[in-house]
Amino acid sequence: MSTMKPPTMQRSRGQLATAYAPHSLFTFEGGSGACMALSASGNRTADLSTLTKRIIGEQIQEYFEAWATRAGRGLNLRHPVPLALAVDGRVLSDDVVRVRVGDLAFQVPENVGYVPFPLAFTCTRCGLHRECKQLDRLSGEAARFRQACPTGAKSCADDWQQIDVVLTHWSGEIEGLTPNYRHWVAASGDIREIGRCASCEMDRFYLRRPPGALAGWHFECVQCRTVRPILQRDTRTLELLGPLIAQNQALIAEINMEPVSYRASAAYYPHGDRLLVFDEDRYLSLLGTAQTAQLEGFLATTYGYPPTRLDDAEKGRLLRAAGRGDQWDNHVRIRDMIPMLEATPNIPQEYLNAQREELSRREEEWNASVFAGHQQATPGIARACRERQGYVRRFDPVRMAAEHATLVDEKLRGGQMSDGKEVSVDVTILDDFLIPDGLTQPEIDRMRSEVSRRCGLLGLAEMRLIRDIKVCEYSFAYTRTSASPTVTRDKAGNAEMPVRLRLFDRVQVGDAARHPVLCLLQSNEGFYLRLDEAAVLDWLATNGIPTTAALANVRLGGRLIEEFAAMDSDPSLRFSRFLDEYRREHAIPRLAYPYIYTLLHTMAHHLIGVSASMSGLDLGSFGEHIFVPDLAFLVYRRGMTMDLGNLSSMWRDRGDPLYGNEVLDRMVNPISLRCGSESVCNHRGGACPDCILIPESACITRNELLSRSTLIGRGAPRWDAAGPSLTGYYEIAARHANARAAEHTAAGST
Repeated sequence: MSTMKPPTMQRSRGQLATAYAPHSLFTFEGGSGACMALSASGNRTADLSTLTKRIIGEQIQEYFEAWATRAGRGLNLRHPVPLALAVDGRVLSDDVVRVRVGDLAFQVPENVGYVPFPLAFTCTRCGLHRECKQLDRLSGEAARFRQACPTGAKSCADDWQQIDVVLTHWSGEIEGLTPNYRHWVAASGDIREIGRCASCEMDRFYLRRPPGALAGWHFECVQCRTVRPILQRDTRTLELLGPLIAQNQALIAEINMEPVSYRASAAYYPHGDRLLVFDEDRYLSLLGTAQTAQLEGFLATTYGYPPTRLDDAEKGRLLRAAGRGDQWDNHVRIRDMIPMLEATPNIPQEYLNAQREELSRREEEWNASVFAGHQQATPGIARACRERQGYVRRFDPVRMAAEHATLVDEKLRGGQMSDGKEVSVDVTILDDFLIPDGLTQPEIDRMRSEVSRRCGLLGLAEMRLIRDIKVCEYSFAYTRTSASPTVTRDKAGNAEMPVRLRLFDRVQVGDAARHPVLCLLQSNEGFYLRLDEAAVLDWLATNGIPTTAALANVRLGGRLIEEFAAMDSDPSLRFSRFLDEYRREHAIPRLAYPYIYTLLHTMAHHLIGVSASMSGLDLGSFGEHIFVPDLAFLVYRRGMTMDLGNLSSMWRDRGDPLYGNEVLDRMVNPISLRCGSESVCNHRGGACPDCILIPESACITRNELLSRSTLIGRGAPRWDAAGPSLTGYYEIAARHANARAAEHTAAGST
């Protein structure tokens, strides 16, 4: 490519971070000329906190590590996979993946550079092929194309068309079509290129493009008409595997590039991730390796593990350090006085009981506040905290717990926004902005009652509308030919060849050159839903899904964290980045963590599908976030355009005293989970594009760990090894809701 500074263009930020991200191929409106996007200097720095930048850097590090592991497996290849063919060499240091945050530039995508590409052309009249090696020489060389015309320069049509097909390879390399081809010379140990006809030494060729598949395209010698197939070898792969080919230790298919239309998705796949953005790091800071003891205490307190038996000296020390020494002194005086009062005649028993209750109340309050963090973590919780550095972040239940606690503090218990609206609103209560116009107070009360009833039928303990969910979506790398770490081809048999994950090229930021990370900061509306723990436990028991044994009053979330820690040590059960373990049929026993993740994830997709049909947003305009230990999830609008209140407007417009809200009424209706491929879908795990799948770019797991069977029964997830059909969660939830209604009716009649 040219060393000249390329021109830049503007598109929407969402487009520049994905479809027009660096190294993508595109045409301008009207299809006049193909170009390649390039990283551009001048984009402003994204307004991210140090904490958010650190988390993004850690996520990118994890992404590259997981990619290198998966791409480096080399199933059915004849040789080990060089790490340089799995990931970008710029993240390798002594054969170890290291992504340094200091090498990254967190930018808002506002413009992108571009250059014409490919620089390969064909005559519209005779098909003569011409190409230019350097962009800065294109004008001069294009003017001389006619001199190569077989009919002579004077009679040449001089009408050249840019070839809209490129040669690409899973190493990430791409180039224009050419009759030249490279090969490995074993004797000299280097790569040589053959550019002339093997029969007559002519260096000019026609490009023949018969109708039909690209496989029929070929070159033809201008002089002797010898046919030359479109064949090219990837330079980087040839350098690494060339010596192995002569020894029959590598496949020719591994090094061959393949022709692809530059319009095809296979020519370019951007890679990125997303995270929730918080203002405070009170809980997230506990995830650092130096805070393990405090993290154990936080989890123990949150999920109801019994407190450590602190002696009086330790209790007094902690309370004095918290500025509450007077409370402790008073507590000790009353506690020591009670035995004497008990021995004193005529002291009313009610007075003694009141003093004992006050002592207990203070102890409970201190356990939840001052003594919190000094709870005794079980071995399972301690193990999860110690070993969580090896967990995949998006499936790490410890991180989920910290994020959920932060979400509760910042959003669920948040105050008012600048426009006077509450940050979050319970849908069973609502505020003035969510109540339909023209309703009387009795109608409003009835609507709230119907909403509450349907929440119960769905097994929800809580559902809230949140008006300010902050999310950062970002892209940082790309691949070609496949969005997955490996690719297979017929000519390679059942071998899995590594797809190379490559960073965006560096841009100049001040005095340093850094790799851009294109960040999209969003603040949109969403729904928070939390399931009823009693209904979930009943659902697990009904379906024969055991939970980890625990002490009384320990919440299910703590047991799920313990189970996840145990699962992670088993390669056949652990949650890897690409969930390969859960793509196998009938391979996973019935365990609580994967089932609850699937339940929450499927319900999130159910809500997305219903909301998409009522809000005017498409399925790809939603995002999701899951908090397994707290049995909760978020569904929110994704988008960089101004949030016009699609979800709050939907909720207000769909409210009705007869059925509460149409969104919940639709979810309660079994028809909303009916699939057009019902029997086939159920047989294959209960998830397909006809029912609950959404665009992979919107789904947190790329549509893995989903099954309608968790909600309505009639089957089981494809990975379930037990076999019997499940009882759906909605059936269990309805049973609990009806039982509560019957108790309420009975209590009212008495």
